[in-house]
Formats: sequence, structure tokens, C-alpha cells
Amino acid sequence: MKNPENTTTIAMKRTQIFLILILFFGAIFRLWGLGKIPEGFHADEAAFGYNAYSLLKTGKDEYGKPMPLILRSFDDYKGAVYSYLTVPFVASFGLNEFSVRLPTSIAGTLIVLVSAVMTFALTQNILLSLVTATIVSFAPSSLLLSRVQSDPLVAVLFMLVGWYCIEKYVDSKKHIWAVCGLGFWIMSCFTYASPRILLLGFVPLLFWYYLPKLDKKMKLVLAAIFVSILLATIYLMFGSSGSRFGQVNIFSSQDVMLSLNEQIREDGVAGSTIVSTRMYHNKIVDYGRYIIHNYATYFGFDFLFFQAYQPEREKIPNTGFMYFIDLPFLLIGLYQIIKLKKRWGYFILGWFFFTPLTLAVFGQETPNIHRYYFSILPGSMVVAFGIIQCIKFTHKNIRLFVILGIIVMYGLNILFFTHELFVHQPLHAPYYRGFAYKEMVRSLPNIYQNYDKIVITKTNSSPYIYLLFYMGYNPKRYQELGSPRDYDYTGFDKYIFVPLDCPNVKYRKTIDEQYPNNRVLYINKGGCATMTDSKLIQRIVWRDGSEAFQFVENVSTESAKNTPIP
Repeated sequence: MKNPENTTTIAMKRTQIFLILILFFGAIFRLWGLGKIPEGFHADEAAFGYNAYSLLKTGKDEYGKPMPLILRSFDDYKGAVYSYLTVPFVASFGLNEFSVRLPTSIAGTLIVLVSAVMTFALTQNILLSLVTATIVSFAPSSLLLSRVQSDPLVAVLFMLVGWYCIEKYVDSKKHIWAVCGLGFWIMSCFTYASPRILLLGFVPLLFWYYLPKLDKKMKLVLAAIFVSILLATIYLMFGSSGSRFGQVNIFSSQDVMLSLNEQIREDGVAGSTIVSTRMYHNKIVDYGRYIIHNYATYFGFDFLFFQAYQPEREKIPNTGFMYFIDLPFLLIGLYQIIKLKKRWGYFILGWFFFTPLTLAVFGQETPNIHRYYFSILPGSMVVAFGIIQCIKFTHKNIRLFVILGIIVMYGLNILFFTHELFVHQPLHAPYYRGFAYKEMVRSLPNIYQNYDKIVITKTNSSPYIYLLFYMGYNPKRYQELGSPRDYDYTGFDKYIFVPLDCPNVKYRKTIDEQYPNNRVLYINKGGCATMTDSKLIQRIVWRDGSEAFQFVENVSTESAKNTPIP
């Protein structure tokens, strides 16, 4: 007879081997060519990287604030946690794209592990845990966000680890686990903005799920955790770090108010009564409609399976949040979970359908893969459950062919995604990312000594952060200069930043008056007309071949100073 203990040991070893393989190949997909793909380096990535460099060298952020919890960046405020996580990698590998993106890749791999652990904790189903981990590991949104600097992804890791700690607390009743869970959740709030809203719904959902296991004392502890998160959210939302939320929430957006005012005006023209107008056209109705619309967009076919558009800088052509092949299994999984009436299934569906409701209050860049990434685990669990149920109800004579067919279909979807990522992404709308800025900054050291002033257009993005990042500009020196940024017509060192496409024309007279006898290099936006008195030094192009920047030196002639643009 077979020894049950030996059988269990063998099964566990096989499970561990499969999980290690999933993590290994997932890590390979995340780490290979990390510094180059996706091509281009967004200004936020450069900002987190340079602040990590500044913290490493001076113990202060770019504005000279010692050991901040919140980073001021582009006059926006972001959680500082990601920069702290980046410090050891910058110290080890230098200030470059690889070191800035590496914390995200590690976090993305750890999310796969946590997904497997928590799926098993919920279901006690090893097969479902492994399939879920595989879906999470190779989902297009997971692979993409794991290959860029993504504080939202790191925040999701903290949220999931916090849930793991609460799971341990419920099982062991040791309060240290509750403290750890709260600690990770608070850390997620200081990493990215969305958890501050998401946790206010997720914690009560967890409370409902664990309710049969909770005694009176544990209920009070979870209630205290919820209150702590609520207070942290209020503090972060109404402090300086809440400025971003103030910019993107629907109540700050003009979309609703402009439409509402237009409808009221049309009612007036049509001769409607005031009572009728107020009944049909008011803030409750219009904001309610807008929230419902935002909520529905997260379940739209385009966003989930065809093309996730927001944010533009993370857009991969022809790629949704999930793969096309996920769709039938998502529907099967939803049906089977409802049919079986499992408590864990209701919890997962509550999580899956609740998340977009909290995100619906954001009015800009919606639907957004960064904000929605918290749904990656419940969504993947539903898909994985659908796959398993589909195979389970297949006749045993063709079951192997069905399994192979599913593997092949997922393989083809992954190949298509990698083609879009490696071939099309660098060429498709490249101006949303900073590829040309890197080339611009790299060109400056060769000619820096030839000029007294360098005037740079800032109409594309914020050029100052790329200068700081790619030059490894001394943070202490930058702070001593007052952290001047790139406000209009100001700058630092030799650099002056102007909100003009073609500063060699529109700003030349002012420069000549302020800095007479100085040799000046003008960096124009691409597409500026070549003047008869201008000398084109160099062109910088985007990866699609369109012109990004022109390096121009003007001929100093009095008659040419006011020459109009042709």
C-alpha cells in the first residue's frame, strides 16, 4: 500500500517545483532587457530615480527636504516609498533606467508568489493556486507594469501582503500579525493614492469574509484597523499629498459641470419650468451618471481585452488589461462561482466588482490600468477557476487535447503581446515617453563647453528632470541652487527653460539683451522652421522618425533679430 505521508510529500514537492518554475519564468519575462523595454523613460520614472539618488547622496529629496514621506515632484505630490526602495539599487547599479525599474520587477514577481499563497488560503485548492499564479505572472498588465517604474504595482504588493498578515492573525489570533497587516496597508497608502480609497472598501469586505472566525476582541481589532486607515486617508487626502486627488477626482473635473450647464441652458431656451429643470438636471443626477459611466468602462470589452488606453505612457498597441483568450474562461468562472455558492467565491466576486466602484470617482485617465491593477488577483482567480471547470467537464478521452489547446492559445496570446511590446511600442506614439530627452541630454556634454547659455523648450514635457537624471547632476549642488526646476524663463547652471516651441526666434531678442556677447545654444521643439540666420547643429528624432528637437545656433546680426517665422 502507498504511504499517505509519502504521497502528500511528493505532491507538495511537485507543487513547490511548479511554483518555482512559474516564478522563474515570470522573473525572466520581467527582468530581460528591463532598462530598454518598454522603450522610453517617462518623467515620473526619472523623478523617482533622481530623488532616490538625492536621498542616497544627501539624505534629502530634490527640494532639500530631509527624509520625506511625501515627494514634491512637478508641483505634484507623490508617496516617497518607491524612491526609498530604489536607493539600494541606485547605490549598486548606478543611476539608470534598470536600477529605477528593478524594484517594480521584484515586486511584480512577489505578487505572483503572494497570489498563489492567498489563493490557497482562500480555497485550499493547490491546482487553482498554481493556475492563478500562472495567469497573474503572464497577464499583459502584469508584465507591462512590472517592466516600468510603477508605484501602483508596489502598492498592490503591500496591500496583498497586508491581507496575508490579517489571514495569519485570524488563524493564530496573535496581535503582532494585525499590527503588521496595518503597517503594510499604511505603507501602501504612502506609496500610491488609490489604496487610500480601495482599502476603505476592501477592509469591510475582509471583515465580512472572516466574520464567522472572529471573536469579539478580533472584531474590535479589525474595526480599529479600519479607523486607522480612514484617519490616514483623511490626513493624506487633505494634506499636500492630496493635491493629485484634487486634480483627478470627478468633482474637480469640468466634464460634468459643462454638460450640466449646457443642459440647463437648453431647458431655458425650450421654456422649461425651473422645477422641471432642477428635477432632471442637477448635480446628483449628473455626477451619478458620470460615476456609473466610469464604473462601466472598467468592464468594457475595449479596456479588458482590446486596448487599454490609459495612461498613454503605458499603452501597448492592441493590448488590453487581459488577453482575448481570458474572455471565455472569465465568463465560465463567473457562472461556476455563482452556481457553486462558495463563500470564497462571493468574496472574490465582491472584490472584483467593488474595485471599479471606488475608482469611478476619478475623472481623468479613466479607465486606468495602474488604478485597476488591484483587481489582478480576483480577476485571475475567476479565469483560473473557469479553466479548471472547463477541463473538469471535458470528456476524459479529449481532456489532454483540450489542455494542450488552452496552453497553445495562451502561448499565441503571449507571443502576440511580446511582438507588440518589442516591435510596435517603441514606434507607436513615442512622444508620450522620454526617449528623445535621453538622446538630447546625451548630446549635450560634447558641446556644453562651446556655449555660455543653453535655452531649452519645455513644451513637450519637463526637461529639467531628464537633465538631472541622465547627467547624474550633483544633488547637493542642485539643492544649493534652490532646486529651481524648470519654471518659465528660469533655470539652473547654463540652462534656461522657456514655454516656447521655437525659442531661437521668439526669445532671441530677450536673451541677447540679458546676456550680451554670450554664445547661446537654442534647443527647439521639432518642426520649427529653419531661419536664414540660423545654424542647425543637430536633430533629435523620436523612434518613429518624427523630429523631436533641433539644436540651433543663431547668427548674431542686428537685422535678423526680429525676423518672423516663415
